[in-house]
Amino acid sequence: MKVLLFTHKSDIDGLGNLVLAKLSFDEVQYVLCRNRNELQEEVENYLKDNKLYEYDKIFITDLSLQEPTLTKIAQDNKLKDKIIICDHHESAIEEGLNKYDFSNIIVEKDNIKTCATTVFYDYLSKNNYLTKNKCLDRFTEMTRREDNYEFKKYNDQSSHDLAILFMALGPEKYTERVLEKIKSNEEFNLDEDDYSIINNRKKELKEKVLLFIKDMYIKEISNLKIGFIFIDYDARNEVSDYLINNNSKELDAVGMIALDNNQISFRALKEVNIRKIAESLGGGGHDKAAASPITSDQKQDLIKYLIDKNR
Repeated sequence: MKVLLFTHKSDIDGLGNLVLAKLSFDEVQYVLCRNRNELQEEVENYLKDNKLYEYDKIFITDLSLQEPTLTKIAQDNKLKDKIIICDHHESAIEEGLNKYDFSNIIVEKDNIKTCATTVFYDYLSKNNYLTKNKCLDRFTEMTRREDNYEFKKYNDQSSHDLAILFMALGPEKYTERVLEKIKSNEEFNLDEDDYSIINNRKKELKEKVLLFIKDMYIKEISNLKIGFIFIDYDARNEVSDYLINNNSKELDAVGMIALDNNQISFRALKEVNIRKIAESLGGGGHDKAAASPITSDQKQDLIKYLIDKNR
């Protein structure tokens, strides 16, 4: 079976789906996308070149197709039976992106928040592409806890450490390392070599966070007091963690501007909903953690702001 996967490239949830696809199918080609706008462009390019028809199955994970591409595929009798979307973002449901049978968007299951990896895992096992086991159960649950920021709730620091390992290694090496672990072990655990990489990365991130926070700009949006900071994308969770524990300015949320990933990541620091703000800027996500893309024009303006500020 010839398989094509489009998935989110920026976190372990997106990459968890690549791991599962490689375990399930002999031949997997994949496209890693930074956000749903990039996904839309990539799928449209494949449509224009008629390349989608070359595959037996097409999976889209941790991102959802937007209109008019979604309906275009639904009206194509060949493609609509080839494609499956596995996502978990509530914003996608609110936008009506789950209206077709191939749009498998599940926010909660048994009163537990899902992630795209758990949705895809259930789909693969239900359709006999992959057999569930203890090792995969643990890997997908660690991914779910990190993606929903629930590792503290479960006192499971290793789930967050898995994300730091991803930041240190990058998408390709992370995928290879996780696949090797799953194939050679009955249980999924981080080992001594992993923690050597993780601890070095934590030290680097701690130093970065303190530098980033020094130059915060505070703005009120929709009655929320938001601190805006220029950061490196891979430090976003550590920055928000630090501010949750050291919120001396009584901020409601933080907006982290990452020019290296063309994205603003929003995190709630109190019991507030920041998803609507991200959506107003063309993004989406969850109530407590969301993001919006930075356009080319915005990026130029932000770079100019940084240059002028540092003259």
